[in-house]
Amino acid sequence: MRWRLLGTLLVTCACHREASAPTRPPRTHGQVTLHGASLAYVRVEPSKQPGATVERPLLARITFDERRVAVLGTPVSGRVTAVQVVTGSEVKQGDALLTIHSADIAGARSSVAQSREARMLAEQRAARARLLLQQGAGSESEQQEAATALLAARTEEQRASAALTALGGAGSASDFVLRAPSPGTVVERNVDVGNAVGADQGQPLMTIADLKTVWVVADVYEQDLPYVRAGQPAHVTVPALSLRRYDGKVAYVGSVVDATTRTARARVELDNADGVLRPGMFAEMVVDAPELATAVVPTSALLARRDEMFLFVEQGPGRFLQRKVRVGAQTGDHVALLDGVKPGERVVTRGAILLDAEANAAF
Repeated sequence: MRWRLLGTLLVTCACHREASAPTRPPRTHGQVTLHGASLAYVRVEPSKQPGATVERPLLARITFDERRVAVLGTPVSGRVTAVQVVTGSEVKQGDALLTIHSADIAGARSSVAQSREARMLAEQRAARARLLLQQGAGSESEQQEAATALLAARTEEQRASAALTALGGAGSASDFVLRAPSPGTVVERNVDVGNAVGADQGQPLMTIADLKTVWVVADVYEQDLPYVRAGQPAHVTVPALSLRRYDGKVAYVGSVVDATTRTARARVELDNADGVLRPGMFAEMVVDAPELATAVVPTSALLARRDEMFLFVEQGPGRFLQRKVRVGAQTGDHVALLDGVKPGERVVTRGAILLDAEANAAF
């Protein structure tokens, strides 16, 4: 009897403790509540309002204006007998650059001569056939055959002449003269007198570029692409020129992102009448772009998990909520957020790791 009474009392006490224990309110994932001394490790700051515009600095380089570059080869095979220019020579359109002694030119000239003789003979036959027909000594079919032969001869002469013109035959009967197709500067020369050259060689003989205008090409990373648009003002500085500044506009933004560098190209076109901008120089391009961010926070507020960024926002005294955010440009020790936080909301800038551990431990 005594043991039965003792068991009843123990069960009653246990039930009383369970009934009197406080129940915890349900918690949302990412929600953390801290009390007492733990709050001393947490610091919060209000997020800031971003500016109306933002400067996007981009690493860039000076390149040729692709519309003003001529990479020259030869349409004939032969041996170089003269080179009239050197690297750095200024040339005008039509200037002679080099001469090639070529059997191709000789063959083309021979074809023109033969076709010319054939055409002259066909003209004579056609004239004789017309005369015989008028005198009654010839037939209509003979006159028609002579006219057809004359038309074929003229067509062949035109073809042979066009082929010689396409080859650029000039000078002696077997010389080809390579001429400048546009004005500019000889920036590359890969040929000397005596070299054997041909139409199938991989290396160009010469490169001519007009340097009166140049391009400034910048690599734009994926996160910067929303800020860079054609038509936006851009400023270019060149370290080698004591940070001399050039003002222009973005002329083009690439529509394809390179799979390796994860960048697209943006281009600014600059006047270079004084010739101080040289292709190959390093530069910095700064684009004035509308600010797309919703808020600005210290970089210490951000935490990363896999490919996501998040932070903690204060909901009330000792209460914090985790939020996923998209990160924009970083300036110094602050970073712009493209979404997730509004200006004025208080974010955790110290102790975020502690809150993250609490949030994960609760689930």
